[in-house]
Order: sequence, then structure tokens, then C-alpha cells
Amino acid sequence: MKKLLVSITSLFFVFNLAYGQNYYALFSPHQGKKAFEEVYKLVAKAKKSVKISIYSWSDNGIDKAMALALKNKASVRIVVHPPLLKKKAVITKIAKLEKIGAEVKVATMKMHEKMIIVDNQNIINTSANMSGGAKSRYSENFVFMTDLNKADKILNDFIHEFTVLWNSSIDLQTHNEGLSAELNEYTKVSGSKILNIPSKGNPVLYSSSMNFNITEASTNDINKGRFIRLKSKKVSNKKTWIIRDMLIEQIKKAKQSILLNLNHFYLDTLLPHLANAIKRGVKVAFMVDNQEFKTTRTPRESTPKFVQMWNKSFSNLGPAPVRIKYYSHAPSPRFWYLNHHKYLLIDYSESGNDTTLITGSYNLSQTAELSQFDNMVVYSGGKFKKLHKAFKQEFMSMWHQNRTSEDKPSQKILKALTYVNEKGNIALHYKEPISLTWKEAMKVKAAVAKKAKGIFNGIFRKRNCFSFNVNTQKFNCAP
Repeated sequence: MKKLLVSITSLFFVFNLAYGQNYYALFSPHQGKKAFEEVYKLVAKAKKSVKISIYSWSDNGIDKAMALALKNKASVRIVVHPPLLKKKAVITKIAKLEKIGAEVKVATMKMHEKMIIVDNQNIINTSANMSGGAKSRYSENFVFMTDLNKADKILNDFIHEFTVLWNSSIDLQTHNEGLSAELNEYTKVSGSKILNIPSKGNPVLYSSSMNFNITEASTNDINKGRFIRLKSKKVSNKKTWIIRDMLIEQIKKAKQSILLNLNHFYLDTLLPHLANAIKRGVKVAFMVDNQEFKTTRTPRESTPKFVQMWNKSFSNLGPAPVRIKYYSHAPSPRFWYLNHHKYLLIDYSESGNDTTLITGSYNLSQTAELSQFDNMVVYSGGKFKKLHKAFKQEFMSMWHQNRTSEDKPSQKILKALTYVNEKGNIALHYKEPISLTWKEAMKVKAAVAKKAKGIFNGIFRKRNCFSFNVNTQKFNCAP
């Protein structure tokens, strides 16, 4: 009997290890402040280590949190996006942190991943950059994975990924300190070879770094703090597409629905697979950023091509299932309210048993796949039903943003989008985004063009301006 009790207790302990982890999500802008506070809290309480990759860095709260971690004697390692070194404010941040013990490296490829690993136990993987916009204006998601342990493959996946990023990056020294040490936390090793491949866990990390083999660095590299080189993998003399191919396989497996909530969609190779899904009865719907709204054929954007494909082949099913987070007639970094999500939700159900969520930093593009560091994490099955539900609610909230109970766009906002004031000025940008169908956005553009003739002639070059005068036919730009 005593042995039986011990066995039951052991099984209960193993069960808790496997299912006791905490996976949850928060979303900007409505939960942006809370999300950032959660990030700060986890980082500030670090006892052993903080590993972080940064693409855009204007937020000061993360600096304070890292400083507190260093005060706790935790190591802080940061890999940054190369163009950040051109920003004096960022160089100042780095210098202050390195002065109190942080180690900072600059990636040798674009660093678009946005991940944080705390004490090799907690992970934050997000679409959000360390910026004020990500906190208060943009649509972002933050996935928190807490209280993980060495048995969790996803933890090992992320530790491995950061090790690849760190060891392939160049050391940045602002106080003549010695070179940062090489990390030896590779978790996928076969003999003398480091395997840079997805695991077979759930959840599972797919990264663009997995399109590269790990090779030895030269002496010159090592003198710069770079301990490995990454060489493109090729099959039949063609580069691999680890994340895109995973997305195609997931689309092929879809049986009921595919919801895509995207900042950018520049991957035409997905279009025929989406078309095949629609043909077999799968409901496909896109929620996209304002930047994806284009009324003329373009070689780059895939969203307009999806709309064209729909109108040609599936118009009998109704209007194209695409909605735009509309906030500007000429989206500009100076004024935008981005839909910055990058996720797919496939076969959503309340039980979550057949549901798959795919989310991370990867915009659907060749750049994200082959020219920069990005990732997507796949969460499948009922274990993640709360996470699935949260992402479904976020999608539906954006789908109906500033629309009536009859699913009509707010007339107040529609009028504001086309309003010409007493001075003859029509605003280019708005602080209250609205969800518009493709057809509704087309009508808005036509109404604006009718009232403000000439506004769309060269508007992209003037997108940092704030209004257009219908009398003078000139843009009004800030000093």
C-alpha cells in the first residue's frame, strides 16, 4: 500500500509539472500598461539571468527593470537590432546599463524578435517592441509562459534560440570592458554538431534562425565577441523556409476556420493554399493594418491580391472577408495606430481540442523568413484553450471596432474621415481607429478624393504631414 501511495504521489507530481505551467496573454492598447508592468515585474525580480532581444527601444521602464535585475546580481544579456546604434538615445541607454554590469551585443542580421527569458524559467514572447506606441496605441499581443522547468521543450527551444542569437552577434563595448563570454546553452546537439531545428514539443518554437546551419567562427570574429557564423541551409540549391512551410502545413490541415490578424502580408505563396482551404469549406478571415489597404495592384502586398482572388473566384460567398484597422489616409510612423499583430488562429472551438494558435514576431514576408531574426510559436490543443479564447476575443474585438450592433461602421467616425473644416483642411490621420471592410474603405477613399481633389497625388511622400487643404491643393506639415 505504501508503494502504491508513493507511485500515486509521484504521478501527481509529474502531472503538475506537465500541466502546472501558466500560459496567458495580454493585449495592447487596452491592456498595454498592464502588459508592460508584468514585463517589468518579471525582469526586475530576476535572480539569475535576463536574456532579451530588442528591435525598437524607446521605453524607459524596461531599463529600470534591468537595472534592478543587475542589482539582484542577475546577469543581463541584450541583443539589439543593428540600426539602433545610430540612435543617440539608445547608445546612452546601453552605456548606462553596461556601466552597471549588463552585456550588450549587436546582431549581424536584422533583430526583429521580441523575446525575454527570465531565470531560464519564464518567457515573454510578443509582437510588441519596447516603445510607448506598443504600450498605448498599437494592437499587440504578449504571451507569458511562467514557471517552466527543464522538462519543458519550449523553454529549451527559447534558451537555444537566444544562444544562437548571442553567439552569432558582435560584442558592443562602451566602457572598455572585456568581451562578453560565449554562451554554452545549446539544447539540440548531435555529437559535435549543433542542430538548429524545431523540436517536437507542444508548444513549439519555429524561428528564422533555423534556416541557417551553425558553423565555426574565424579568429577575427572571435576577437569581436562573435563565436559562431550562420550559413544558409539549402535543399536542391534553394534556401529553406522553415516558418512559411510550417504555415502552409497548418493551412492545409485546417477544417473549419482560419483567422489571420496581421501587420503585414507579403507572402504570395500562401494564397493558393488559402484558396484551396476556402474551396473545401474553410472560413477564412483577415484583420489587417491600414498599411495593407491598397487600391491598385502592387507587386509586394498580398492582401490586395487575396481580395482580387476572392472577387474573381469566391464572390458568390459574399464580400471579401477582410477588414482593415483604419486610422489614416496615408499611414505614417509619426501618427499611426498600428495593427501590429502577427497571428493565425485555426479551427477555433471552445474546447480548444482541435485549435491551433500561431503567434510571434514574424510578419508574413520573405524578409522575416530569410533576412532577419523572427519567430512563431505554435500552441495546439485543449491545454491552451484559455490562450486560444483570448486571441479569438481579440480578433473579434478588432473585427467590430467602432461598429454598431448591426455591424455597420460608426457614422460619426465615417464623417470625421471625410470632413473638411472651415479652413478647407481635411485631416490625414485619426486617433480613433475603425474596422472597415475593403468595400467600405474604398468608399471612404472615393469620398475623400471627391472632396479633396489631388490629395492622393504623391500622398505617400507627404504622409508625415497632418492635413491637406482643398483650396490651395497643398499639404500642411508640422514644423
